[in-house]
Amino acid sequence: MSQMLYRVAKRWIAGQDADEALQIARSLNARGQGVMLNYLGEDILDQGVISAHNEEYTRLQESINTMKLDASISVKLTQLGLGLDADLARKNLLGLAEKASGFRQFLWVDMEGSKYTERTLELYHELLGSFRGVGVAIQAYLRRSEKDVEAILEKGGKIRLCKGAYRETPDIVYTGRPEITQNYVTIMKRVFQSGGRVGIATHDSYLISTAKDLAKDTKSEFEFQMLKGIRDELKDKLVSDGYRMVTYLPYGTSWYSYSKRRIMEHPSNIWLILRSLL
Repeated sequence: MSQMLYRVAKRWIAGQDADEALQIARSLNARGQGVMLNYLGEDILDQGVISAHNEEYTRLQESINTMKLDASISVKLTQLGLGLDADLARKNLLGLAEKASGFRQFLWVDMEGSKYTERTLELYHELLGSFRGVGVAIQAYLRRSEKDVEAILEKGGKIRLCKGAYRETPDIVYTGRPEITQNYVTIMKRVFQSGGRVGIATHDSYLISTAKDLAKDTKSEFEFQMLKGIRDELKDKLVSDGYRMVTYLPYGTSWYSYSKRRIMEHPSNIWLILRSLL
């Protein structure tokens, strides 16, 4: 069963080690796509594991530089110690930001469940005070996100706007698809109107079309961002049409929980599992 599930998971992940992920990153670069590399894992409370994740990201940054890839890292702050010690997470994040700055690489801060939203944004704002090449993920399904975006735009930050994939209660998130889509559009319009920098992280054709329309009348710096293995033909089309396209490329042994979220986001993906049994 585990081997079957892993075969399905390979649609979304780039294997279990950095070497495989970096080779896939190189192949995506050859197709005109940028890459965000993420070492899978979250909610880490063991200091030794936190240290190992921090070292993994440092090696990734060095490899990206050596291989001259169009790539960056995207890190969850609980990988760096946020769930254990905010000061530890701050220290590790600062180290990665300094490394990224030295290599002229961008650094993305991922967003996790709502219990970490406030602390993640606090650390991001601290980082933004010293480093400009950093961005943070904002989840459109969170009711608080519109206000959070205003604070980020005020400081000249960069946003990766996604819908959101964690299970949350209705007092924290919009639960209906129309509401989430509308909030996504509201935030997207605000960012484009402000001239802010944004990653449109969606596979939704309506939102992609809306972003294209908004971009015609603004001077915002934007790019489309999508997950590995989803709508690959559209990615190539966007590249050929002259848009910047970046693929989110996760890897590592902690592939199960990540893949489960992908299936929960799109129940139709269950058919991938069923087909793999044939």
